[in-house]
Amino acid sequence: MNQNRDFYAGLVATVFFAVILFVLIPIYVKVPSFIPGFAPPPDMWPRVVAVIGLVMGVLALVLAFPKMREASRDRVEGFGTRILGNKTHLMRFAGILIVFVAFVYGMPLIGFVPATVLLLGVLFIMTGNFERKFWMIGLAVIFPVLLYLLFTEVTHTPFPKGKLLSANISHLTTLI
Repeated sequence: MNQNRDFYAGLVATVFFAVILFVLIPIYVKVPSFIPGFAPPPDMWPRVVAVIGLVMGVLALVLAFPKMREASRDRVEGFGTRILGNKTHLMRFAGILIVFVAFVYGMPLIGFVPATVLLLGVLFIMTGNFERKFWMIGLAVIFPVLLYLLFTEVTHTPFPKGKLLSANISHLTTLI
């Protein structure tokens, strides 16, 4: 078992939720200047989820350091040996970074739900564990749909629909 696995998982979670909290929410969640009564602003729940994910990612990073220090005392190896030994993990990490960038730039085009389904699908594929592929596919589809329904139906927070989806719907309504 690789002792750096917890560190990488924490790093990926921290970067993912930091991008959501500091980039995506301010850009794509519209907050009106006046909110009547005690209603929460539309960005409240996405921020809560992003902050919780960010805290969990940072906690995973902090908890991974003692394991990494203990493992580093056991053996001494050069930087090049470490890179070659973790080549697969580094390639997956680079792939995940590329997928996150595609997610950030693709969401305005295809919308929240399809972009999140694709993102979760790729993240599950990147784990390399295909024993539970039906769970992976199910969670990749069901989780974003449930989030969408929760925020749109319960809290009435709109999610980005995407230019392609909104263009097709407006085109279909003009045809009907």
